[in-house]
Formats: sequence, C-alpha cells, structure tokens
Amino acid sequence: MENNMTVACVGKTPVSVLQELLSRRGTTPRYELVQIEGAIHEPTFRYRVTVADVVAMGTGRSKKEAKHAAAKALLDKMIVGPGEEGSIPVGNSNTMPEVKNEIVSPYDDKIPGNPIGSLQEMCMSRRWPPPSYEMVTEEGLPHERLFTIACTVFKQRELGTGKSKKLAKRMAAHKMWEKLQDAPIASSNMPTGLEDDDEIAQRVANMAARYADLKDSKISTLTTSHSHKVSQFHKNLKLSSGEKLSELQNKSLNDATFNFVQFLQEIASEQQFEVTYVDIEEKSISGQTQCLVQLSTLPVAVCYGTGLSSKEAQSRAALNALEYLKIMTKK
Repeated sequence: MENNMTVACVGKTPVSVLQELLSRRGTTPRYELVQIEGAIHEPTFRYRVTVADVVAMGTGRSKKEAKHAAAKALLDKMIVGPGEEGSIPVGNSNTMPEVKNEIVSPYDDKIPGNPIGSLQEMCMSRRWPPPSYEMVTEEGLPHERLFTIACTVFKQRELGTGKSKKLAKRMAAHKMWEKLQDAPIASSNMPTGLEDDDEIAQRVANMAARYADLKDSKISTLTTSHSHKVSQFHKNLKLSSGEKLSELQNKSLNDATFNFVQFLQEIASEQQFEVTYVDIEEKSISGQTQCLVQLSTLPVAVCYGTGLSSKEAQSRAALNALEYLKIMTKK
C-alpha cells in the first residue's frame, strides 16, 4: 500500500508537504520557537521542528517564514535516500526526487527556503558583518509595482527585483548567497573589502602616526583672564537693556504658535550677536529631525532642538535658546 503512495506537492509549501507526508504515517511534526534575535524593527526568528529523533532548524524574518525554512530543512533530511543515516522513509523511492525538487517557497519567486536567513547565517558563521539592504528603485503602476533592493556585504553588491519589497529582498539575498557560498574563509581569498591582518595592522599604524602628536600636546584650558571675561559677559548680560530683551523677561514661552525663530533673531539684532542654525543629518533615537542653534555670545552658547521637520526642530532649538537667555538676563 505504501509502495504505491504518491506524493503530490506541486505548488505546496514545505509546512503543508511535511504535514501531508507525516499524517499518512500517523504522526505530526512539532514546531518550537527557540530564538528571536536582531534589531527590534527587523527581528530574525529561529524555529526547531522535530519528528521522532530527527531535528531541523530554520530561520526567517517572520515566524511563518522560519517555520517554512525549518520544514524544508527537515524534508531535506528525510529525502537523503533509503537506508542512509538520518533518513526517514517516505514511501516509494521513485517519488523521492520529485518531492525534493518540487518543494517550493511560500512566495511566488520560486526561490527555495529562506535566502535572507541563509545569508545571515553564512555571515555570522564566517564572522562577517551582517548583510545590509537598501531600496534602490520603485517603479510601475500602483497595481503593477516593481521594486529593486540592493544587498551589500563588504563591497559586494547584488540587486534583486520583485513585485513586493519582500520578494526583491529575497532575490537580492539569494544572489548574494550564491555569490559568496564558495568564497573561502581564508584571508587571502576573502571578498573584496574584507581586510586581512596585514591591512588591519597597517591601518592601526597609520592612525597611531596620525595622532602621535597628541601625546605631548597641551590642550588650552580656561585661564584666569578668560574666566574674568566670561564672568564680565554674564554681568553685562544681566545689566543689558532693550525692548526685546525686556519683552523676553515678561513673556511666557509656552505658546506653541509663537514664532520663536523670529523673536530670537530680533533679540540677536538688538544685542548684537549672531544666530546660526545647524541641521543634523542623522535622525534622533525617536526618529525626529535634529538641529543645533549657536549664539555668538561669550562664551558661545549652543542649544538643541528636535521636531518632525527641519523647521520644527529649528523652532524648538530657538525656544531653548530663548529660555537660556531668559535665565541669563534675569534681574
């Protein structure tokens, strides 16, 4: 009866194929989530699947993807051939190559398994930096989008395209994995961009030479005369008069609709100092735009602000500068 069993798995996912094969033998696979690693916004899940004494692992960017990868890995073990160690007989041996060849990805890109997780594991096992991904292009009509994502490992770069970002990322990871899988780990044959021990030693030596002069250099500290100047500035600031400065002392700075940038500039013109805004390219931890405002006072004052836009960040920085001036000029 079993010898006449055929396994139909065209277009089916590894999880469903494994389930069907084992259900005919009166057993079911057991899946366990064993690890979650990586950044919060891009975690990697690791699942373990167990059938009798055979265990296989799989990783993925989602729990579903990790389970499919684990099921695929177990199916690969099941189909190593009759009588081989670790194999699990699944019926007529003539059907076994068919099962192995037709197990497809749960995605429509026909790439088997989990290429993203496989590439990640390859880099980890070889002590390489993890692969990075970036969106390159997004084109086409709204219902026919085509995405292109670049995968980078060291200076190696591969592009993947797909009808979704996920498919494009899988394609890029698959191409990179194929490119790097045969790359020897020996330093002489590492991918372009990976430094060997001699290159690292040379870079360290260059850095040491560059900063050698700092060893005996003296960093200027605040001298007594400088301290007197700073102290005198604070005194002069407290004694400063002016329409705008007086307005600052009497004004509440809690009004979010008030133009803090303009008001700060008016005070600067009145008190004869300059205001310079510096937008910071990097986002804050919370993902907001950052800005610094510098007042050419003595000492130079620098205040910080964040916001959803550059304009909002500048406004917040100006507000903090006004609060500083309000404290320093309070009679």
